[in-house]
Amino acid sequence: MKIKSITSALLLSSIALSACADEAKAVPKTIFKNVSIFNGTDNKLIKGCDVVIEKNKITNACAKSVKAAKGDTVIDGKGRTLMPGLIDAHVHLNLQNLANPAAIDGISNMTWEEVGALAYDASQEYLYSGFTTVRDLCGSHDGLRRHIEKGTLTGPRIYLSGACISQTSGHGDWRPASQVVRTNMNTTSHVENLGIVILADGADEVLKAARNNLAGGADFTKMMAGGGVTSTRDPLHSLQGTMDELRAMVTATKQWDTIGAVHAYHDDSVRRALEAGVMSIEHGNLMEKKSTFELVKKKGAFVVPAMAGFSDQLFKHPIYGNPDLPMRAKVEILIKNKDNWLKLANKTNINIGFGTDIVVSTKAASRGIRDFQMGMFQEGFGNFKTLHFMTGANGKLMGLTGKNNPYPDGKLGVIENGAYADIILVDGNPLKDLSVLGATFDMWATPRVTRNIKTIPFVMKDGKVYHNEI
Repeated sequence: MKIKSITSALLLSSIALSACADEAKAVPKTIFKNVSIFNGTDNKLIKGCDVVIEKNKITNACAKSVKAAKGDTVIDGKGRTLMPGLIDAHVHLNLQNLANPAAIDGISNMTWEEVGALAYDASQEYLYSGFTTVRDLCGSHDGLRRHIEKGTLTGPRIYLSGACISQTSGHGDWRPASQVVRTNMNTTSHVENLGIVILADGADEVLKAARNNLAGGADFTKMMAGGGVTSTRDPLHSLQGTMDELRAMVTATKQWDTIGAVHAYHDDSVRRALEAGVMSIEHGNLMEKKSTFELVKKKGAFVVPAMAGFSDQLFKHPIYGNPDLPMRAKVEILIKNKDNWLKLANKTNINIGFGTDIVVSTKAASRGIRDFQMGMFQEGFGNFKTLHFMTGANGKLMGLTGKNNPYPDGKLGVIENGAYADIILVDGNPLKDLSVLGATFDMWATPRVTRNIKTIPFVMKDGKVYHNEI
């Protein structure tokens, strides 16, 4: 009997020790309870599920009544909407908060300390307003991102294109007039020395510029393929980049298993880019022909439109609305194509990404533009599509960077098993009311005074909580 008792005692002790060891090995979980889930894909809210996070991933996107273990964190959503962190597919961190009356030209008088400090400040505006990922389309290299990823600084995930590649006289030719007329054409401008743009003429120069961007940590590259609205040197109707130059950029990106993007507004510039193999059209607001939309669809490419450019509220703007300046005529052309563009975009159901494209603004103005852009997307596409563009669709666009993806281990923009734990909690139902994400419909309304949105009281990125007022 003694031997049996001793054996039983040892067995029980062994079981207890094993249980303690298992408990010690268990990964602490974060469990969201009492939430309605918008998963970034479906036009509905999912109820009756807990969402479980381990480390930086979602391990169960719809668990039933999970019991918390020792060391777990339970977050009571109190009926709020749980959804993926938002993604902005077109930002300019280095150009956003310049607040300079000389516009983009003003950066020619700035040092890297100023540019970098303002870029970091701009990144905070996104993270704390619910945008856990941004995609920079001109002039950012991987310095800021590296420090965010190390934890030295806080900020959103950042996808980078490196310096904008532009032909001489193109949308990225921001040289001062005094430098344009110099006889020494080899003299580079300060903006080029800052690494914000690269002027490249000929396929070989474009190939080298694209490769240089990749060497600097870019995840994809961007080239100017047509005229712009904000620039004065190039007419809106212009075609930019030869077919060989466009193909040279695509060659460089394909060799890195990633994509090329272009700035392009009208049919010809968009079609040429698509035929060269470009997969991301930035703007495209002047696409008029159904055949162009169908080509976008056939290629599986994305269009990231500048929706605020379709608003007649721009006529109140001191620059874009000034009849004595060339921008006014360009804006009039955009607005005339609004109804046709929206009809074709919705009919062909092309891939669309949400982007804000904020440049040369005060902090207050940048907040107003961010919120107004969201309202303009809602006006053109409705609540669900706008939400999808800001989450699941943009997540797919980020994924087009392939093996060059800086965040390769999980999906973005969705609430599903294995996705990154980028999550926001929202007061209210954004499928019914986008103002809970900050959307406004008046470009000139007084902007919010805080970087955060009151109805987004909780922001998590990569499993870490950055904002919590629940």
